[in-house]
Amino acid sequence: MHEFSAACSIVDTALQAAKSNRASKVSVVNVEVGEFTFLVPEQLIFNFEIASRNSILEGAELRIKTVRGRLLCSDCGFEGESKIDPDIPDQIAVFAPMKCPRCRSSSTKITGGKDFVITSIEAEIVESPSS
Repeated sequence: MHEFSAACSIVDTALQAAKSNRASKVSVVNVEVGEFTFLVPEQLIFNFEIASRNSILEGAELRIKTVRGRLLCSDCGFEGESKIDPDIPDQIAVFAPMKCPRCRSSSTKITGGKDFVITSIEAEIVESPSS
């Protein structure tokens, strides 16, 4: 259900932006999704399709760019992108990228990759009638 609430949020925000810009139809919504949101892209797309039904977003493509998570290790001072641990099975690796890639400590703080943001919307704009 995490993806459904995120999809509804995307739809609500995109609808507000589209309406304030007098859009008649939205064709693409581009989003950046942080690794530490733990949103599954396929599920987010599926739920976006459901949440956008019967609106000017229906049929729009949701394009997702994944943003890598960033960590700060309090043990060794590493600061940078998280890495997938090769010792963890693929099915759960995506949910456990919080070990320090340098010293393997779990004493890390997330410093990036927790957000999801609409970066742009592609839409048809209603032309104002000429006087």
